[in-house]
Amino acid sequence: MSLTVPVRSETELLQSDLYGTLPARRAAVLVHGESWDALGWREIALALRESGVPALAINLRGYDGSTGRTERYAPGRPWSPIADVSAAATLLRDRGAQEIALVGSSLGGHAVLGAALTEDVECVVSISAPVEAVPDELSAKVKGRKLYVGTSDDASGATPNILRSFAALTYPKTLLLFGGKEHSRGMFAAPYARQAIDAIVRFVARGL
Repeated sequence: MSLTVPVRSETELLQSDLYGTLPARRAAVLVHGESWDALGWREIALALRESGVPALAINLRGYDGSTGRTERYAPGRPWSPIADVSAAATLLRDRGAQEIALVGSSLGGHAVLGAALTEDVECVVSISAPVEAVPDELSAKVKGRKLYVGTSDDASGATPNILRSFAALTYPKTLLLFGGKEHSRGMFAAPYARQAIDAIVRFVARGL
């Protein structure tokens, strides 16, 4: 149901799964959290494909066959997940995607938000992120349509950081907050999972 696609990111090679075919008007990059990998996006990737949006679920450096190592973020220092997201977006454009959607969860949410500071993106979906506080001036620079998805009492403590970052975003922006403590992939198994997944897919495919 997916095609394994290698993505060259700087000196590393990322193993990624492509759902759907290119070229396409819009394609999505899916970026996992710290404790899972690209396979965790399968349900959402299949739903995106059915909605007309090919999806590339990447394994960040050091995950499931990708070379290199994903290090912790340090202010003022280049961060590999942002480079990985940009490399994936470039591959999709090279294969005929006219518009890029970025979808990330937790660690991946930080990565897509960081990439969207400079990448030309149609939309960004941040799930359970930012986990840690982000300066308002950076949130204000995130490009494209924005959707933040989270829970009211995130077990990782992300909720106040999500709300503050969302307030600093420019329009258009949407916040979807579910009652609960689930974080990241845990949201996909919660009682509201179907509602959350459908909302993400509809947002990414909007206007096609």
